[in-house]
Amino acid sequence: MKRFFTLVLATLVSGVLLVALAPGGKQLDSLWLFLAYLVPFVLAAETIAALDPEWLRRWRLPEVVGVLTFTAVFCGFVPRMFDRVIADDFDGFYSLVRVLAPLLILAFALHQRLGGSAAATVRRISYASILVMLSGLEDLSFWLWRGQPVPQRWDWADHMTVRLGHVASRTEAYVFIAAHLIAALAVLCWPSRSRRGATAATGPGPDPAAEPSTAGHGSAHAGG
Repeated sequence: MKRFFTLVLATLVSGVLLVALAPGGKQLDSLWLFLAYLVPFVLAAETIAALDPEWLRRWRLPEVVGVLTFTAVFCGFVPRMFDRVIADDFDGFYSLVRVLAPLLILAFALHQRLGGSAAATVRRISYASILVMLSGLEDLSFWLWRGQPVPQRWDWADHMTVRLGHVASRTEAYVFIAAHLIAALAVLCWPSRSRRGATAATGPGPDPAAEPSTAGHGSAHAGG
């Protein structure tokens, strides 16, 4: 487990550096750049799942991690996002949101692990949440909250364009969102390995119709 954790952590650091040095990070203009952002998230999720909760409870690490998580968001992202708004830099603002959302997902997963949740729980939270993020549900919510008609062409949704190979129509966007939400639900409902093993070991339950009724025998003896 320690070797696995070390390997995943080293790969994670490499992935983060790859994303940080990737050119043209404001727009997802290629599928490779999309994967360059996604792979570090997967590695981070696996790193969190591999952590030992007992070790993490030493030296009040849960409290420290909680405060550091809030500080990173409040002092690292919030001022920069305000700066983008003041500068009327939508691309820069959206780029920060695109980084902030996965960070919050990983923070939720980390705190679940710190609280003693199983590795399978961490993975379900991480991967179901990233599917919701990648679905485009927030794009749809933006127009619904504004009370405006949803556009026919989703030319701003780079995360859809790079995977579809073209700008999504409104109907395609709806199907795209629905497919991701169904996949997220499937991840949440996927049984853990221990539960699958227990089901396989115990096998199907007895058929009540095939068993003699104990109560009936008792009544017959009592009546006889």
